[in-house]
Amino acid sequence: MSRTKRVVLVQPRSPGGNFEYVAIPRQGMLFLSGALAQWQGPYLYDREIWFEDRSGKMDLERDLEGVDVLMVSALINEVPRGYEIGRMAKELYPDIITVGGGPHMGPLCDEAFREGGFDVIVQREGEDIIGRLLDVLLTHRGAQRSKYLSKIPGISFQTDGRTIQTRRTGVISPDLVELPDFYAIKDLTPSKPLMGGVMETVRGCTEKCTYCQVIQQFLGYRMIKRETELKRLAQLRQMAADGLIQTNKRGKFSVFLSDDLHPPPLRAVKYRNERLERAKGWKGHSDDMYLICQTRAEIGQDPELSHALQEMGMEMLYVGVESSDAKNLELVNKRQDPGQVYKDLSRLNEMGFSIVAMTIIGLPYDTEENIMEMAEWVTKISKYQTANLLTPLPATSNWTDLAPLDANGDPLEDGEMRPYHLYTGRQFVHQDERWSMEESRRLFNRFHAKLSPVDNLYARLFRLTERYRIRLAAKGEELSEVLSSRRRELAAAGRELTDSISTRVNEFGENIKDRLDSSKKRILTSDNFKMAQPKPASHE
Repeated sequence: MSRTKRVVLVQPRSPGGNFEYVAIPRQGMLFLSGALAQWQGPYLYDREIWFEDRSGKMDLERDLEGVDVLMVSALINEVPRGYEIGRMAKELYPDIITVGGGPHMGPLCDEAFREGGFDVIVQREGEDIIGRLLDVLLTHRGAQRSKYLSKIPGISFQTDGRTIQTRRTGVISPDLVELPDFYAIKDLTPSKPLMGGVMETVRGCTEKCTYCQVIQQFLGYRMIKRETELKRLAQLRQMAADGLIQTNKRGKFSVFLSDDLHPPPLRAVKYRNERLERAKGWKGHSDDMYLICQTRAEIGQDPELSHALQEMGMEMLYVGVESSDAKNLELVNKRQDPGQVYKDLSRLNEMGFSIVAMTIIGLPYDTEENIMEMAEWVTKISKYQTANLLTPLPATSNWTDLAPLDANGDPLEDGEMRPYHLYTGRQFVHQDERWSMEESRRLFNRFHAKLSPVDNLYARLFRLTERYRIRLAAKGEELSEVLSSRRRELAAAGRELTDSISTRVNEFGENIKDRLDSSKKRILTSDNFKMAQPKPASHE
């Protein structure tokens, strides 16, 4: 039995609503792959990360042949495809090990077992347990496997039809894996680079907004070490130098920092002061980068930190505006005032930051009128915007408090799976007295039409990059055909030369042979031939 095991990590294709696919890969798979690379156990893990929105939809029969372990992580609107991948993998290859995870499957492990047929679901983060978990799954079967799985914290598995969930205490270091494993990404080559780099500097959040999964998926607020930040910056610079990240004519490239709060708010004094010192230390390490991060509006009240961010190359800020209605913000535990947000963003605009205002519509105190008024308000204080209708997510209070709808917009029947492909923020997926599912779609479209969506910016950049890449590929094919033609011409010429030389050699050989034969005849008829014969050896 080979010690090396093949592992494929899959991020399923998105039905829409995840603009980040255009620009950057999801980070969870990169760190899990890195954890397997540094794991020291009985097996060596050969890894490939497959982002379906980047590399295309998997042909499971072909692409999983010879694979020992399949790992799937999905956001809520990707999970139908995630379940399909898990289920079909088991049908095609019954012995394959399948592991699910992510912010959807973790809280809903019973659904994941039922719909996706996974062997194990990982709860929250998994870098610290993934090597040990795969070792157990590959080594043991039956009751013996369950015995060992029960000793691994933070997982769910089934035995005798029952779901067992092991308890995890505490949290892991956010840089247990120092460098994300970009090099395991399928099709990552200079001819198909990333549109931007991505770098995690922190896990978790200082806030407790009711609509967000982050506080459940990543407990606390954990900054990686200073030296790890510099190592990750160096990794991205090397990737750009190698052509694996798209650069402009001046060699600069975009980097998205974290998915949570890169700079914490001013009131989180300890974290804020630490981020300020680190920002000063980035000078010289990020000079060739256009940095982008998510933050709160309060950064506009902190000129010292906001200036330091500019100095290190911060260009774009994603700011959680959410609503222009103070009652809505209070209800969802968003600790900010719309009037102060307006002032904060005005200051950040004056400083030269490109602001992306993130908005949520359909909150309890929203009306159609004030939603349209917010569109006018938010476009005055931000260059770009994102828009989402309120969408219940697992592990949030909205998941249990809001009654779900089916795909037709009717109340969901007991035992029926939610229409996750519609959980894109473009329509209501829960019952609401104000708007039906179809009415909410029309409302979203009206609101969205008044914005300058950042999604459109990325989509346009993506199309331009794809056209450029296709032209390069076409030129490469033309050059390859020219070279192949030249090789064929040279080969043909070589064969002609070889044939000509062979003919000349043969002719020359025949001529020499004829001359030798003629000379030999003359010698054999000469009397001198007899005199030239050697004498018999003497017996004396």
